[in-house]
Amino acid sequence: MKTSKRWRIGLAAALAAVTLQLAGAGAWAPHRALAEAAAGTEAGTAAGTAAGTAYYVDAAAGDDANAGTDEGHPWKTLRHVSEEGTAGAFHPGDRILLKSGSVWNERFEMKFSGSPEAQITVGAYGGEAKPVINGGGLDSAVKIENQQYVTLQDIEITNFNAADPDDYKTVFHKRSGVWLIAYHNGPMSGIQLKGLDIHDVAGLSVSGEDWVDDPDNPDPNAKINKNANAAIMINAWEWEKNVAPDKHGYYKDLLIENNRIHDIRTIGINMDGYTNDLSMYHKNVVIRGNTIDKTGSDGIIVGVAENPLIENNAVYDVAINSYDFKWIAGIWVWKTNGATIRHNEVARVHYKDSLTADSTAFDTDIVAQGDHYFEYNYSHDNAGGFVMDMGQLKNGMNVYRYNVSRNDQNHRSSGRTVEVKDTGVFYNNVFYNDNGDGLILANNPKSTYINNIFYTPSGNPAYPDAPAFYNNDFFGAEPPSQGIRNLDADPQFVDPSGGDGIDKAEGFKLQPSSPLIGEGRIVPNNGGRDLFGNALYTGSPDIGLFEDPASTKADEAAPEAPSGLKAEGRTDAEVTLSWTAAEDGVQLDADIYDAATDAKLASVVMQNRATLTGLQPDTDYSFYVVARDLSGNESPRSEALSVRTTFAAVVADDADAAVTGDWTAGSSPSANGSGYRYSDGGSGSGTIVWTPDLPADGYYAVYYRLPQRPSGEVWATDASFQVAFDGGAKTFAVNEYNAPKSEWVPLGNLKFKAGTAASVTLSDGSADRVVGDAVRFQYLDAFGPDAITAAALTANASQLEPGKSAALNVTGTDDAGRSLDLKADGLAIRYDNDAPSVVSVSADGVVTAIKTGEAHLQATVTLGGRTIATNSVTVYVGSGLTVLPPSFADADGNPVTALQAGATVKISATVVNFTSYDRPFTLIAGYYDDNGLVRSISGAATVKSGASATLTAALDLPETIKRSGSIRVFVWDGTNTLHPLAAKTVFPG
Repeated sequence: MKTSKRWRIGLAAALAAVTLQLAGAGAWAPHRALAEAAAGTEAGTAAGTAAGTAYYVDAAAGDDANAGTDEGHPWKTLRHVSEEGTAGAFHPGDRILLKSGSVWNERFEMKFSGSPEAQITVGAYGGEAKPVINGGGLDSAVKIENQQYVTLQDIEITNFNAADPDDYKTVFHKRSGVWLIAYHNGPMSGIQLKGLDIHDVAGLSVSGEDWVDDPDNPDPNAKINKNANAAIMINAWEWEKNVAPDKHGYYKDLLIENNRIHDIRTIGINMDGYTNDLSMYHKNVVIRGNTIDKTGSDGIIVGVAENPLIENNAVYDVAINSYDFKWIAGIWVWKTNGATIRHNEVARVHYKDSLTADSTAFDTDIVAQGDHYFEYNYSHDNAGGFVMDMGQLKNGMNVYRYNVSRNDQNHRSSGRTVEVKDTGVFYNNVFYNDNGDGLILANNPKSTYINNIFYTPSGNPAYPDAPAFYNNDFFGAEPPSQGIRNLDADPQFVDPSGGDGIDKAEGFKLQPSSPLIGEGRIVPNNGGRDLFGNALYTGSPDIGLFEDPASTKADEAAPEAPSGLKAEGRTDAEVTLSWTAAEDGVQLDADIYDAATDAKLASVVMQNRATLTGLQPDTDYSFYVVARDLSGNESPRSEALSVRTTFAAVVADDADAAVTGDWTAGSSPSANGSGYRYSDGGSGSGTIVWTPDLPADGYYAVYYRLPQRPSGEVWATDASFQVAFDGGAKTFAVNEYNAPKSEWVPLGNLKFKAGTAASVTLSDGSADRVVGDAVRFQYLDAFGPDAITAAALTANASQLEPGKSAALNVTGTDDAGRSLDLKADGLAIRYDNDAPSVVSVSADGVVTAIKTGEAHLQATVTLGGRTIATNSVTVYVGSGLTVLPPSFADADGNPVTALQAGATVKISATVVNFTSYDRPFTLIAGYYDDNGLVRSISGAATVKSGASATLTAALDLPETIKRSGSIRVFVWDGTNTLHPLAAKTVFPG
């Protein structure tokens, strides 16, 4: 294939851009030592560069009968090179050089290996144009099977069926550009793929979940999916039994660098493996400086790898060439033990539809473990958002620092820009959205946000209430109520106009006059540099991804010693401490120490409270506290406090329980006392009754414990634990199948009398196996109604069909976060209902649906003369699909009653899905006058079965509006055909 002059110019420009990008990496990469360690030597592997023989190959002027050792007598075919390799003709240090401009329409199999001392290199000679290898529609254009210490560089590679270039649209062929395969021959080391131009690889992009027939495999049962091919595909396989320990296949010292991958119908770079054994994960994998543009599926996937390094890559228009995909992302990892993803740009990850879209820039996926760092990246205009994870990360956290997310959208099944479930910390990032979509963050209590800028000049939906927010700037929208030291200043970015090229991140630097300079807080273990290579910190920290080296704001004054140290709660193993330490009304960080040994026991961020765990029962302790301000200055130590833990928790084992019915004894090392009992289900008359002997009156936390579930067993998802307490009994439904195992899991906090009046009863009333192991009662000191400071109202069902009922629950919490069922405790509760024609509410908190509509409910609790009001809860009533009347507000969220020229009107409509299917919905709003439709806007969301969602759209009115002008609103659903769910609504009515 001849490369056109136009393409050569474009390629030169692209490579120049990559060169500039990499040239800045030395200044921008604070983990250079990590990069060099992962890469081995400068070349990226442990192999040396010993001199060897050069062999020349010319597709036009060559002859396989030639010696091939000089340019005047080159070989002709790649098949001949493969045969020579099989015969052992090549040695470490040899070079196999392909003639510039030559085209080979055959697969090249690199059947030779170098050594740790020297590579065997396949490259180019004789001109600027790259030699071309076209695989012709085979499984690969270049195959490197069980070879090592080889370099492939400066080659142009394609793989499509020239006779039928679009065959991939109808037949699911497995095709790659370069295919690396390792199996049953031990680890393959020292492979380098550099400076390749890979394009027009027309393979499979059908979903990674949906398996289809493999037309290229003689086995009629062979199945494949989109993960079977890529521009660069790396596989490690094992199918034989009893493979010798030194023969397991995986890759070591793999470098994929400075390649240009574009206009393909597959994944860009894909690495997988077969093992769960960390010792056989791929080692020292470096994917650096590649540009991937216009794929049929994901950009870069790295799986089964130990701390891979993915840096300085540019990934554009992911999946734009796909005919069928779902669950894709720009750059993502799975089954990795740690990873570093830095200085990458990901732009325009596309999506097929919002029901099946991930379509985020980054993702930590299944079976990952260890710490994963996403740092110094530039993400923009991605349909599914900035980042997601699968909630499966073990023994580590995701760290997101000094990244830019610019106008990343939320067109995915969850409707979120940041969809995370794992433990993660986000600090000094910029989340920028000026297109009206807003920033939708997952309501994950395991997320912490520090020193970030959230820039939404068009407003933003409410930020979630579960994550922790410390010292962030929220411009354009209401900050989260639980945030500590929320700021709302205009950051004064230099030029946030965006566009392609990681250099556009420069626009998110702060101007010298920015009010965010010097207003950040210290973050330990921060990597040492900002996105631009500036040292952390100059004076007091800045907020955002830029640490201004000219910042002069400094704080060297130590805060005052913490005062009022006291114990707010004790158990047999925990003590909750509180104190006062603040500056300008903001609580400070603190370290808690053992006063007897001066050992640091715990640290907290911007809090005046800490719970110390792992203590011994009935034991004396002494503690003191040292506060730290936002600049890291430490206070003098507080006065010491002596505390004694309570008596030991009371544990009742299944061996001590009263058993009726058909229960079988089981044994497991993970069970309490090594034994447990189980029933394969029954009517509910079979029971296990644990009866503790409690030492004192008071409130206790009640826990249950389960052993590990044997593989293949189906345990009850509806096991019933009834707790008899002082004043009544309460039943807790437990999903034993998914519940944590080999640990104490809380049921609730209840009041008990001393002695043996209390009990926990487990019934066999389930169709699946019910398991009983042990229960635990832990005394709670200084806890009860008098300690409650807040109350929350919830409903067992927020959507009801007419005639159906649901219970309301009122839960109180104290300052330490301990909860109490206020209904079960018999406290006085009043329920307020703003729509008595829609629902009724009984005195004991049962809500009953009457007719279609919505009602807002609130409770007020009386606690010893004090009254505490709960939150408001919305209950929807209807059947099938219900669309509630839309609301109209101005740009600030205030209701509007008339249209004003040039104004923005925000339209919202709530859809309630009572059907058994998840459904996509679209809100369409248009401004009309006498001449018809003038302009329109739409907003979409997926509403899950049994859930509700509010669709929103912001409509900009013309600068001139007529007296007859109005807004008309429709809500539609459906993917194949569109039909209205509700008649049009005209505003003003």
